[in-house]
Amino acid sequence: MGDEADEALWALVVAGDAAPYGVLWDRHRDRVFRHLLWLGFAAQDAEDLSAATFLELWRRRGAVRFVDGSALPWLLATAHNLARNEARARRRYRRFLAALPAPEPAPDPAVLVDGIDAARDARVGAVLSAARPADGRLLALTAVEGFSVKDAAAAVGISESAAKMRLSRLRRRLALVIEGRPVPEGEVP
Repeated sequence: MGDEADEALWALVVAGDAAPYGVLWDRHRDRVFRHLLWLGFAAQDAEDLSAATFLELWRRRGAVRFVDGSALPWLLATAHNLARNEARARRRYRRFLAALPAPEPAPDPAVLVDGIDAARDARVGAVLSAARPADGRLLALTAVEGFSVKDAAAAVGISESAAKMRLSRLRRRLALVIEGRPVPEGEVP
């Protein structure tokens, strides 16, 4: 099947045999792709346009013209037309965006929050980074997600009493650094 002319393979495709379509794809996709690269498209755009070219081959299967038994000239002409359409659409889109009024500058959301303290935030981050991963998950499950300590402990895989103890220690360390007091000696921040 690989040595037959494109026109003979296409007759099989039109008759309902899908396998020759794959042969045509394998035979011509690289040439179509290179042609689109030569036209100046980026590789990912050339891939998309190559796929669109072969979609057109299928969609317009009754109108495909063969030159000396080959579908390649038709494919290249179709790829070129699709590329021109794509470039035209991009130009229209850029003109549309350029015509839009510039957005009004929005204030930085961080400025809108009262009491931002970068040093305090860094200390809190240090405490959370130094905590065991399971303790961080416990805190997230209880404080952020609203689970009970019992459910959070089951999710992490520890007992409820161990979870209460770990959360108590972590909350105490967080309270100390939020208030700006030093963490007692021997404790990890």
